[in-house]
Amino acid sequence: MDNSRWQALYDRPTDRIIGRLKAGTDLFTGMKEICNHFGVRGGQFQCMGSLKQATYVQVQRGEKQGTIVYSPKRQTTSPVELISGLGFIGIDMETNDLDIHFHGSFVDCDQHFSGGHFLEGENEIAITVEFILYPLKEAIPKRRKDDQFGVLIFHFDE
Repeated sequence: MDNSRWQALYDRPTDRIIGRLKAGTDLFTGMKEICNHFGVRGGQFQCMGSLKQATYVQVQRGEKQGTIVYSPKRQTTSPVELISGLGFIGIDMETNDLDIHFHGSFVDCDQHFSGGHFLEGENEIAITVEFILYPLKEAIPKRRKDDQFGVLIFHFDE
């Protein structure tokens, strides 16, 4: 399948989807479109490529001893090479929509290497991002607020 935002092929023997996201497409939006096209409601994907910028948060020490929190939103000031990215796909329990949890490492145009938890809608493809998607058939991760930490996480229960 080829459209203005992505190209993808389904490999029947391995039950995998391979493809690329095209320039100008948001990383999360593009992956969700591919999942919807192929009927994927849960799974995992790996990717690499280039982004116009990386928008993310990173873990940092909390005010209370032994706790962690996320940093304020960070955004690079140049395009980046996405060295490695890994995402989980599941369902948001409040909306029943697809949801993605994605972490990536990257290097910017000044050769600064970093990474973190990427934010939806703010990571536009510069040239291409190539991916392989591993769909799940029955076990669908469900994302909801965690009682202990108060953040959205995937849960793996019935």
